[in-house]
Amino acid sequence: MLHPIRKLTFLTGLVALALTLGACDPEEQGRILQYEKGTYLGQPDDELSPEAREAIRNRGRLQRGV
Repeated sequence: MLHPIRKLTFLTGLVALALTLGACDPEEQGRILQYEKGTYLGQPDDELSPEAREAIRNRGRLQRGV
């Protein structure tokens, strides 16, 4: 049988391991960890289609009340 202190240490280690593995979100993998000041290092934005641009312009006109 395990000594109570060893048992506590073992259980604490198991909890720490479970928390560590639970924090590994697949979406977080490969994200930028080192930043360069003044430089955007993320994925480039997709180009808007002409229809999407026109829809945005029309929405802006409606919001301005013009």
